[in-house]
Amino acid sequence: MSEPESLQELDTQEGYARWAASYDQESNLLIILEELFVDRLLARLSFSKALDVGAGTGRYALKLARAGATVTALDRSPEMLAVARQAAQREGLPIDFQLTALDDGLRFESDQFDLLICALVLCHIPDMARAVQEFARVLQNGGYLLITDFHPAHTDYGWRTQFKQAGVKYLLPTMPHTREDYLNAITTSGLTIREVMDIPLRELPEEYHSEEFVRSNIEKQVCLIILAQK
Repeated sequence: MSEPESLQELDTQEGYARWAASYDQESNLLIILEELFVDRLLARLSFSKALDVGAGTGRYALKLARAGATVTALDRSPEMLAVARQAAQREGLPIDFQLTALDDGLRFESDQFDLLICALVLCHIPDMARAVQEFARVLQNGGYLLITDFHPAHTDYGWRTQFKQAGVKYLLPTMPHTREDYLNAITTSGLTIREVMDIPLRELPEEYHSEEFVRSNIEKQVCLIILAQK
């Protein structure tokens, strides 16, 4: 018999520090699903100066830089940013990486960026409304805000942000934000919502439908994507 899987709770900072080394090597269903829809959205938008808030290992910072944008990428995890910097250096992409916490506000003048992306981050931020106010402040008129997150329905399902290493499942805290919390934070900040997508697991490519977890949760919503404009 195999040994039972052990569980360990980590705070967000320690969790991403430990996760950084394997983050890009995992088959993460949420990320696979999210990128399918975000890539299509980004292809429709025009932008030249982008801010990636909570850039992590640089998934979107790298994509935006490859598309020719001037990119600033922020994260509070030095371990995640180290991975992102190495990836940018390998490709020769001049991304401005900055180590900073969103809780401290954004250290930029107002009206600086024509695209701000915040991907899979706000579920870890207690004061989401303040964060979105800062997003709106640094956006130029006409600029886009693109938010993606672990769908708020995950709290009803009992799901958690988690990863596995060496037989240990690590659980990270997530805030109980509702779908309405996201929408209200955006509209209260003076932005106009252009598109909202509630994406269930059934939208995954067919090759993932054979997985037991996907089959048993096929209609459950796993990702929330919101596009807004200033």
